[in-house]
Amino acid sequence: MNNRDRSAWGILGAIAVILLLAVVLNLRAHAFAQGFTPKVLGVWLGGLATLALYSILYKENPVYRLAEHIYLGLAARYVVVVAWTDVLSTQWYDPIFKEGKWLWLWVVPLAAMAYFVFSRKHGWISRIPLVILGGFAAGQVFQAFAKQYFPQIRDSFRSLRPTVMSLQNPHPSPETLSISGAINNAVFLITLLSVVTYFLFAFEQKSKAVRNFALTGRWLIMIGFGAIFGSTIMTRFALLVDRMYFLLIEWMRAGTGGA
Repeated sequence: MNNRDRSAWGILGAIAVILLLAVVLNLRAHAFAQGFTPKVLGVWLGGLATLALYSILYKENPVYRLAEHIYLGLAARYVVVVAWTDVLSTQWYDPIFKEGKWLWLWVVPLAAMAYFVFSRKHGWISRIPLVILGGFAAGQVFQAFAKQYFPQIRDSFRSLRPTVMSLQNPHPSPETLSISGAINNAVFLITLLSVVTYFLFAFEQKSKAVRNFALTGRWLIMIGFGAIFGSTIMTRFALLVDRMYFLLIEWMRAGTGGA
């Protein structure tokens, strides 16, 4: 065993000792606090699962793989239960057998056709429900697209002429526009047009003014991506703070005196 392996095993052993001490202290604190109740057991298992998953920060190890497989098993079970309680039971079983809407039985042969995918001779039958579901999905996607983006397209037509000659609008309403509001609309339109110009690849941008305008759109895109990335990092830190609070306060009961 070389020095590198010895140092790695030493670090792993130190982590194991720290985790063992944390478990002992945690059990002692809970035992003095309220006894070994089901709630305490859930908190205790949650702390161990959190530490097991965080062990991947050192390197991939059997403890992490065990916690990962347990999590995936629980997630698969949760998906099956949600599929029955939120979809099959409420939208198919209950309407047919409790409300008497027998026309929904046409879904049964349609779903059975999908299993012909396992047949080499009659595999083409499995494409029929896929085509029908694809048509339904296309209609729903277009409807969702229209509801989400058509109002945004309509909102992009903004006025640049202020109706209130003051920096702030004392009585804001859709019919009034202050000077600051007109400036905001101008920034919005410049950003919109420059970004759209940057993504116009149907013709060559020979004009220097058009190229510079498209370059401005590229810089604005980078600023937007930077803001999104910063928001993502803040979200990750919020999740980390929540887990640290759980480990230190709820699991280890630090700062509570074991109460």
